Formats: sequence, structure tokens, C-alpha cells
Amino acid sequence: MLVNGESDEVRSETDSLIAALPPLPTPWNVGELCRRLGDRRGRPVLVHSVDVPALPSGLWFDDGVADHIICRSGIVGYHHDHVVLHEICHMLSGHNSALPPGGESAGPLECAAVTGGTGYEEELAETFASTVLRLVYHRSASAVSAFERRAAGMFGVA
Repeated sequence: MLVNGESDEVRSETDSLIAALPPLPTPWNVGELCRRLGDRRGRPVLVHSVDVPALPSGLWFDDGVADHIICRSGIVGYHHDHVVLHEICHMLSGHNSALPPGGESAGPLECAAVTGGTGYEEELAETFASTVLRLVYHRSASAVSAFERRAAGMFGVA
């Protein structure tokens, strides 16, 4: 079954990844989800705001001790949550884990920045983030401001 143009494979993998998440926090808080996910994985999942316009909206890297999600500062609300969830999907799926050619000496940020995802990986991450937000949005619609509802509509969450 196609939902919003997604393939059956993407939808199936999205559902499996969501089923493997710890319980979604109520009220919704992406930081709390990261804490719960870190507890489940046995290593912290840390979100950092960085003011580096040259970076993509977000990226994930594993430094061997913790999982780091970098989100461009200034991104807030639904957009921030969407970016963090998108990177969580990459993390759970093991995307971007290979070093680039000759990358043995590259640092984790360099590796994350140069090992872009495939079209399938990006479709999966977008679908995952939108689906989690759709679940959260429907569960707590009364607690969402009019601005956030409009933003949710722009990201296909409403």
C-alpha cells in the first residue's frame, strides 16, 4: 500500500523502526525520547545545536562512546524535532557508518559530512520522522499551537 507516495518497503521498514523505539514521551519531548533511546542502547544520544550555516540541517555521528545528533541552531519546534527524528532514523538504520575512501584518519564530523545517504535512506529517514511526528501530533493535538499546526502541515505531519 502506498501512503503519501512511499513504497511498501519504506513503509514496512518505517513501521519496524517505530516499533523498536522506546515509548514516545507524553507530553511529547524529543530530548526525552533521545534520553530513553540512549538508555535502551546503553550509550547516550546527545543533541547539539551548532551555528554553522555550511552544515546540513542535521547530521548524526557515532564517536564510539555516544551518538551525536547535530542540529543547526535556529531550527526550532516541529522542524527541530523532524531533523532530530530524521537523524535518529539514520542512527537506528546504521546509515552513513562507512568511512569515505581514505577516511581512516578522518574525524567523525568529516565522515558524517561526506558520506551522504542514498535516495532510499533519505526517503526512509523522512518517512520515519514524519510518521513519528504524525503519531505525536494526533495524540496531543490540543497542546499544539496554531503556528506548530501550520508547520506540521508544511512538513506533511498534519
